[in-house]
Amino acid sequence: MSEKKPLQPVKPVGMEIVFYYLCPFCKRKVPLVAPSGPSMGQCDMCHRQFPVVPADEKTLRFVKAILDNGKAGIDADFI
Repeated sequence: MSEKKPLQPVKPVGMEIVFYYLCPFCKRKVPLVAPSGPSMGQCDMCHRQFPVVPADEKTLRFVKAILDNGKAGIDADFI
């Protein structure tokens, strides 16, 4: 019989920031990956579309830089 190595936890290689927008029709909190420009969101419950205010691109870059695109946000106990 061949022995299998235990599976090691995988470190993140990138990250995205999710914003929640309140659907104006059914009031559900709709998660959207940080839209950096004017766009339309679509509710996953009532399926209606609505315009969303974009996230600030400078802030998104700042948060990603501070967390080294997710690498600095991991739990050090798992390294």
